[in-house]
Amino acid sequence: MPNHNSGAIRNFSLIGGPGSGKTSLAEALLHKAGAIARLGSIAEGTTVSDFEAEEKAKEHSVALGVLYADYDGHRLNILDAPGYPDFIGEAATALAATETAVLCVKAGEGVTFQTHRVWGLAGKAERARAVVVTGIDHVEFDWDATLTEIGEVLGARCLAVVVPEGSGEQLGGVSRVPFGAGADGALGQARDALIEAVVEADEGAMTRFLEEDAPPDEAETRKLLTQSMISGDVVPVLAVSSLDGKGIAEFLAFVTDCFPSPEDGPHFKDVEGNDVAPDAEGASAFIFKTFSDAFVGKLCMARVVSGSLASGQTLLLQRTEKPEKIPALQLKQGKDQTPTESVVAGDIVAIPKVDALETSDTLCDAAHPRTYPPVAVPKPMVARAIHPKDHKDDAKLSDALRKAVTEDATFIFDRDESTGQMLVHGITMMHLETCLKRIKQRSKVEIEIELPKVPFRETITLKMDGHHRHKKQTGGRGQFGEVYLSVEPGERGTGLDFQDATVGGSVPRQFIPAIEKGVRELMAKGIIAGCLVVDVVVKITDGKFHNVDSDEASFKLAGARAFKDAFLKAKPVLLEPLFDMEIATPSSHMGAITSDITGRRGHILGMDSIGETQIVRARVPQREVLTYPTALQALTQGEGAFTAVFHDYELVPSNVQQEIMAEFQPEADVD
Repeated sequence: MPNHNSGAIRNFSLIGGPGSGKTSLAEALLHKAGAIARLGSIAEGTTVSDFEAEEKAKEHSVALGVLYADYDGHRLNILDAPGYPDFIGEAATALAATETAVLCVKAGEGVTFQTHRVWGLAGKAERARAVVVTGIDHVEFDWDATLTEIGEVLGARCLAVVVPEGSGEQLGGVSRVPFGAGADGALGQARDALIEAVVEADEGAMTRFLEEDAPPDEAETRKLLTQSMISGDVVPVLAVSSLDGKGIAEFLAFVTDCFPSPEDGPHFKDVEGNDVAPDAEGASAFIFKTFSDAFVGKLCMARVVSGSLASGQTLLLQRTEKPEKIPALQLKQGKDQTPTESVVAGDIVAIPKVDALETSDTLCDAAHPRTYPPVAVPKPMVARAIHPKDHKDDAKLSDALRKAVTEDATFIFDRDESTGQMLVHGITMMHLETCLKRIKQRSKVEIEIELPKVPFRETITLKMDGHHRHKKQTGGRGQFGEVYLSVEPGERGTGLDFQDATVGGSVPRQFIPAIEKGVRELMAKGIIAGCLVVDVVVKITDGKFHNVDSDEASFKLAGARAFKDAFLKAKPVLLEPLFDMEIATPSSHMGAITSDITGRRGHILGMDSIGETQIVRARVPQREVLTYPTALQALTQGEGAFTAVFHDYELVPSNVQQEIMAEFQPEADVD
């Protein structure tokens, strides 16, 4: 059995913007705790967390780092999330497995747009939060001003608990704000502010403090601070220098003293919204991340929510409702794994070589079934169409795509039913390119990439008549079918309203379905631009047949040609999909954003502000949305973000319609 219990576990995620010091902090924590013998370097590519070749080359994280350390009788599980917005899904994944989010803010830079964005993810996930100011030895800065800015921008009660003595070259060290009496000066003021805040977590403590002038002692202050972190009422702020180790011991002490354990909460919730505490009946675990390891194969990261897990144990996989045996358990330290026989509730552990397991799966005791909701990740906004250069590799590519999806919840692939294209979706182009590069390397498949086709629609604006007579004699039995019909615009969203208005048997009843089939097949192919035809009323009004030569094939062809004749007369138009967009950007880029949206035939619907972040709401044609991610990155120096949701179809402007029609090369009519 592990030499710790659930109450001695501290799970926390390191989140923040690019270059905010997360990986260096993780390295310093592991070194100080004795988990590694030598302090690694990002520049030298020797950190435990960033071990992939791409991470070493780019000197930044692209995947979630999973680490652990044993310190002062506690198990610390540390998840190091990439800072670049391209990999924000990894930060969301880390938050799904931990009680506390530690936001890293680089000294002298303040709270950047991306920092604010991941802070919002942590708040939405209802995690306890703390802020750590990193690199305090690198630059001269005003600690009090930094603390004020953090509180104003993050909109939380951010209070110092570890403060620097100077900064930059003048950094003398750090001091932890005392929880007991006796402090004076700046530390005393920080202590008083902290006590005044945390007593609000408990009515009895607040009454004793206000009415009896009896502040809580050190032990009670720690407990109240933990409760205040869980409720979100207090956000502790700590200062560290990862390279020279100043503040690292104080950070670790604060983690063990005040960060919530799995027993404290916030507790996991099942799909019905019920809290599941570590001591809940029956073992259960949540798969929050999947890795593909070159040596051990598939490696699923599990957060044990209740009970305990042991090697050889069999649990129910809720998604398949089938039992799955856990062959082994491993503790993951970057690229390395260490076997362990068992783990307790709250632990984070790797489960190797269980092919049936996927990200967001729930394992549980069959006698106490429960299911946890999937990892909540940002919706991918970039799409590209792909296909293998050699179609013989279709199956191999599909298999590689399925594996990639299990590793990254923000990477999605599907097939567009309207265009028939295989589409891949990612957070940004950089994210998508990283995923596809990995897929190419693993599958050895060469991939063609292009912009997706926009699913335009064709329809009509007038009522018109159409006619076609199909007659063919080739010696012996011939072919004959004649159809008269009318077309008119239908209600939006109705597709095809097909009506038989013939009288007197001018078209025998057995041929009416063939006419409809011909119309539907032509609608699927498109007439003016090769796009699906929608929202038309087709009425068969008359026709002629031959007792010998008429058959279903003849009337199918005659019906399709008569429909085309009427359609081309009925002033056909194109419809294009419109998307409702929300663009988040630093206020300094607002002018460029609104100007660009207007240039994309978009309409600004409104604007809002959240601190220094501006939210622009707009309605933009999908054709313009496809290229927007790259433009937004250029306009905002990579700081902007957006979401896009389908709104409706609307008429394409005539000049754009002519461009699209000019690109279409219809098949020649062949009898």
